[in-house]
Amino acid sequence: MKLPIYFVSDNHFFMDSPPNENKRRELLFSLFEKIRQEKGTLIIGGDFFDFWFDYGNKQPPGYENIFDQLEALSTAGVEIHYVAGNHDYWDFGYFKKKFNAHVYKGNFDFNANHKRILVTHGDGLLSGDSGYRFMRKIIRSKISIFLFKILGGQIGYRLAKKISNTSKKYNYSEKYNKINHVQKREIRLEINKYIRNNWPEYDAVLVGHYHQTGIDTLNNKDIIYLGDWLSYYTVTYLNENGWGQLSWGGK
Repeated sequence: MKLPIYFVSDNHFFMDSPPNENKRRELLFSLFEKIRQEKGTLIIGGDFFDFWFDYGNKQPPGYENIFDQLEALSTAGVEIHYVAGNHDYWDFGYFKKKFNAHVYKGNFDFNANHKRILVTHGDGLLSGDSGYRFMRKIIRSKISIFLFKILGGQIGYRLAKKISNTSKKYNYSEKYNKINHVQKREIRLEINKYIRNNWPEYDAVLVGHYHQTGIDTLNNKDIIYLGDWLSYYTVTYLNENGWGQLSWGGK
């Protein structure tokens, strides 16, 4: 895998155009240009789209410029890896066809820079997520996928927009993060413990979903939180000198 490797997660791009959407996309495209110039690698940690369901060639309007930019990045020789999240799990081949993505419906592990690395979206890791884990099995089942497909793109995405609009109220804004600082710290401690106990063989584990940033180093293992593209514009990178993380919106 070519260095430098750039990681983004939880971008939550919307089908419509809420305030700040164009700015968020422009910042992403400027990051793509940097990756193209450096001939690096892009890894997406899930929830890149606020909602995605693959209807084949009849995709809804709203994502065209993102897909075009990803396609241009791939055409320029950049390898793209896509770990599906809980908002964009339902891809059935379009990402591969459109921008030659390597898509993972579970975790993605690989070796780079003499490190064994795991990328996980992270949904369902917490002990209190049992209800969500049950619901996840249902909505990812063959029956649910079949039913959503027969709705067709127009009805399906209309329903998805309502779900997405609800999620925007809880988009992990800076205000939300400050109010829930203690809770988020406790979440981090539980995730760190889970990773130490369940994935001891990895030198680094990168976690999405929780919209937290930062790198925790525990017993020579790096646990890296991939942030988001709502409040933090987080970019994590790995180069020959090691790990780094920055806010692309604050560059």
